[in-house]
Amino acid sequence: MQRVEGKTEINRWSPVEIKTILVPTDLRLESMVALRYALTLAKQFDANLMLLHVLEEQYSSDTQLEPGAEGWLDLRKGDEERQLAGLEKELRLEHRNCRSCFRIGSPFEQIVREAGNINASMIVMSSHSYGWLGRLVHGSAAEMVLHSTPCPVLIVKESGKEGSAPRFIATTCASATFSRFG
Repeated sequence: MQRVEGKTEINRWSPVEIKTILVPTDLRLESMVALRYALTLAKQFDANLMLLHVLEEQYSSDTQLEPGAEGWLDLRKGDEERQLAGLEKELRLEHRNCRSCFRIGSPFEQIVREAGNINASMIVMSSHSYGWLGRLVHGSAAEMVLHSTPCPVLIVKESGKEGSAPRFIATTCASATFSRFG
C-alpha cells in the first residue's frame, strides 16, 4: 500500500479500471489506427467508447467570413456529422457501448472539455506526421492534450511503412511519459 497526498492508501498493483474511452477523430484514414486501439481496449475492459469529432472554428466572427462562406461551412458541418454518425453505426456492430459527439471549436479545448464532461478514464488519439514546421504552424493537439488532461492518454502514430506496427506514446498522467516505442 502507498499513501497518496491527502487520499486514502492505495495498492499500487491494483488493477486499472477503464470505464470510458474518449477517441478524438478528424475522420481521416490516418486517425483510424487510434480507433483500432481504442476499440480493442473498450472490448477488453467492457468500457464505453466515445467518439469525438471537432470541426475547427477558423474565424472568430462572421465579419471575417467572405460572402457565401457561411453556406459552405454549413455544408461541411452536415457532411462531417453524417460521416461521424456512419462511423458510430459501423463501430456499434463491433461494440454496443459506442457513442459519438460533434463539437465546433478548438480541437484541443474541446477534447479536454469532453474528457471532463464524460469523466474519461483514458483518451486514445492519433498524432499526425507533421514535421517541425507543420507543428510550429499548426501546433499539436495531441501534445497539448497530453499535458492538459487529468486522465491517461495513449497517442498512436501510424508508422508510415506498409506492414509495420504503429508507434505509440502512453502516459499515466498529464505530465509523465512512461513508454515510448518506435
